[in-house]
Order: sequence, then structure tokens, then C-alpha cells
Amino acid sequence: MTLYRAAPPDAHGWALPDLSSPVWTGAGSFQRAQGRTDAGAAQGGGHGPYDPNAGALATIYLPPGAPVADGLIAEVGGEHYWLGQARPVHDPRGTGDLDCWVATATGTVGWPP
Repeated sequence: MTLYRAAPPDAHGWALPDLSSPVWTGAGSFQRAQGRTDAGAAQGGGHGPYDPNAGALATIYLPPGAPVADGLIAEVGGEHYWLGQARPVHDPRGTGDLDCWVATATGTVGWPP
């Protein structure tokens, strides 16, 4: 996996990924989840209940030394995912062997260019 920061917002306020310099590269665990859907009107990306917008969701687990934070972009298998709900998880045994970061990853496939 590779982590990137967001670039400064564009004229519309959208923060796009800055793919010019990764902030971290290493191994992690990428666990796909059931995706999200939005059956709303065009502002949600869908076209009603019979043509909803669908998006990939996953949970990412990274080592405790990775610079994980909400708003980072993770590149996994050539696809980009925005990270949110980032939080540290501590080894319940107290040894630190299982410490990690966990974050919700929202896929961008199907988003406008």
C-alpha cells in the first residue's frame, strides 16, 4: 500500500490526491466490505432506486508507525481509497505485538475525473 496526502483544494473546494510524493509505502491488510450505495438524485451520483451509485468500501489495517490520518489517500492494487475514521487499535494483551492503525477506506472508482 502507498499513502498520499491531499493536494490543496481546487477552485470548487475539492481536495484531490497529490500523487507526486507518497508519505508512506509498506505492507498492510485490506479487507473489503459490502459497498455503499446512494439511490438519490444526481448530486449523490445515482439516478434513483433502479440505478443507484455504488462505491467500494474496505477496512485498512496498517502498522503503528504508518502516518495514518483522516483524509489521506491509500493506493491499493492501482485503485485509490480515501481514509476516514482512522484510529489506533492497541494490543488487548498489552504486549504491543498487535498494535495497528485501522481506517475506513472509501473507493473512488466511478467518481468523476
